[in-house]
Amino acid sequence: MVLAFFKRSPGKGSDINTPPPATTIRPAWIISGLAAIILAAGIVFGFTWAKKTVSLIDNGKEEIIKTRSSSVGELLTERKIALVPEDRVVPDLSAKLSEGARVEIKRAHRITLIADRETSEFYSTADTVGGVLEEKKLALNADDIVKPAAGEKITGDTEIRVIRVNNETEVVKAPVPYDVRRVPNPDMARGISRTVVRGRNGEELQTWRVTYHDGQVVGRHLVDRKVVTNPTEAVVHMGTGQTVSRGGETIRFREAMEVIATAYSHTGYNTATGVRPEYGVVAVDPRVIPLGTRMYVEGYGYATALDTGGAIKGNRIDVFLESPAEASRWGVRTVKVYLLD
Repeated sequence: MVLAFFKRSPGKGSDINTPPPATTIRPAWIISGLAAIILAAGIVFGFTWAKKTVSLIDNGKEEIIKTRSSSVGELLTERKIALVPEDRVVPDLSAKLSEGARVEIKRAHRITLIADRETSEFYSTADTVGGVLEEKKLALNADDIVKPAAGEKITGDTEIRVIRVNNETEVVKAPVPYDVRRVPNPDMARGISRTVVRGRNGEELQTWRVTYHDGQVVGRHLVDRKVVTNPTEAVVHMGTGQTVSRGGETIRFREAMEVIATAYSHTGYNTATGVRPEYGVVAVDPRVIPLGTRMYVEGYGYATALDTGGAIKGNRIDVFLESPAEASRWGVRTVKVYLLD
């Protein structure tokens, strides 16, 4: 019936055209479809494989490259760029590449962080010291010290030290030293002094600002002081006299001093100056009384510093007496010594 329908009728109305055979139409459709598919594939293929210019930044160093890679991951594989787990890539490896894309590799650096009396080691891709501290959620107080400074760039393995700074106020009692008033006294020998009024320290309250670094005191600053008790002045009489009368004789001297005096007798050795010991020889500490100094020793008489002794240190002398019995009777006494001109 289908064939009959398309056959030309022999009579009137035979001007109706029959459609072309199916065998003629189908190849045209196929050819047109294939052409369209090939054209679309070519467009897609060409777009995919066309070279793109992208910017690749690896650890801060930028390089402009041309690539046919379609994703960030393919680009790194193409460039044989190795990553460690702690490295970070922006955008991520699955991101598609387009013309003018920017790919940045943030390399992880080993960080040694010393803070709050603890030391930790880890890897970080933060750009700055402050970024590392933010990563670790380490809060800083206003006075804390960070070494290196928070704004410093991280360019390699870095040690970061956080010093906790704490300032405290401390109030303490402290003495207020007394003054000494010295009064010349011609009735006393020059070199001799006497305290006639004892001094007494006062007291004050001092307010200090104490700075701690990680719990250790590193500085103290006095910010206020308040006197609670005033000090009492000391009065000392200073001798100015340079003559003294002994045995009806007036002795003129340049200086007097009070010393502890002991006595010794013959030992079988000469003195430190090489002379044979005899009455009038005195052993001294040369740092106090120079050897060769002439003097008058109360209770002994005139003498010269010509000897030394291992036990004679400071304001001490050792007078020579002819016998051990005399030396024993002398004993240990405090005497005035007048150093002569």
